[in-house]
Amino acid sequence: MASAEDTFADLFSTHQQRLFGYILGLVRNTSDAQDVLQQTAVTAWQKFGGFDLDTEFFPWAVTIARYEALNFMKYRRRSRLCFDQELMEQLGEDACEVSGEVAEVRLAALGECLKKLPAADSKLIECRYTHGLSSLQIADVLERSQPSVCNSLRRIRENLMRCISRSLSQECVL
Repeated sequence: MASAEDTFADLFSTHQQRLFGYILGLVRNTSDAQDVLQQTAVTAWQKFGGFDLDTEFFPWAVTIARYEALNFMKYRRRSRLCFDQELMEQLGEDACEVSGEVAEVRLAALGECLKKLPAADSKLIECRYTHGLSSLQIADVLERSQPSVCNSLRRIRENLMRCISRSLSQECVL
């Protein structure tokens, strides 16, 4: 029989990427999300003795991640963009409703759609989501105006959503 440490490590590593995505959506910065994910892992490990192995791990871990993100934002208000607790709770509930399989299909569709982006759009997405730069920082790096960067990111996200929707609807038809 596997030890508690092995069981926790297996469960956490299985859901780590989804947890990171959830946290990143809340704190909006890759580095901050990594910090919150680490604290989530520590807290989850400390509470793992009370976890019922007959229940779903991801919803349990998302609850911990939500509280860790709330604590993080409470003590580090570096950005004007912060979500209120009600919205964070709704996001947590929504994340729990998405099954692992559905999330994997959506991530695969996103990956394919990202490959189709023009180079300039890919650069914007990389700056924002890989490097965690703000729109102001991206504007400085790319020598563009901040409103232009914001409009471009909005347009790219809308195009990606349409691409993912098309991809998922085609998959359901096949």
